[in-house]
Amino acid sequence: MEKVIPSPRGRPKLLNRERVLSVAMVQYWRHGPTQVSISDICDLSGSSKPGVYREFGSDDGLKAEALLAYKAIVIDPFLARLNGGQTLAETLNSIIDFIMQDRQPQNIPAGCLFVLMKAQRHCFGPITRQCLDGVRTQFVSSFANWIDFSKSAGAFRKDIPTNAAVHQIEALHAGASSLQRDGESPEEVKQMLAFGLAAISGENAILT
Repeated sequence: MEKVIPSPRGRPKLLNRERVLSVAMVQYWRHGPTQVSISDICDLSGSSKPGVYREFGSDDGLKAEALLAYKAIVIDPFLARLNGGQTLAETLNSIIDFIMQDRQPQNIPAGCLFVLMKAQRHCFGPITRQCLDGVRTQFVSSFANWIDFSKSAGAFRKDIPTNAAVHQIEALHAGASSLQRDGESPEEVKQMLAFGLAAISGENAILT
């Protein structure tokens, strides 16, 4: 007698996880994470609310996962530029070039989702806050390690404490993101970054 294999119980999983995360990430990035609802994301991704809640647990869970998706495609490649074996000037220029990428051809929003979420940390639930803190820890430690390495090679100002330099870089990164979202001219944003990074590092070659 032929063995009958029972079908799995419950409703089939039809939700496209990658599609939902992509929509959520871009909408949070473009409009701000506190200005976008689950309903908005469901409408734009063609998903149902029950499906989204089953997959991500809550709005808090979805925001955390969207941040991790952003980290993978933006923050990780950005931090990887600190480990390229380049000179200080080359690395600083690479950092500036990454921040100043032309977003229009790829229809990518201006600014930085990570910066937006840091500024609104108090608005999120515990899952997103924990995720955000983890991303920031990686950001800070990556720059601190790079600065310490550069100092040991005699290529970064030793009179500025590493932690102070990292905080200044965070502020420059956030400032550039804010200016970009406000529609400031790319040349003005680039000058702000170049002069700020030169002052911190002591590398004036990036000003030419």
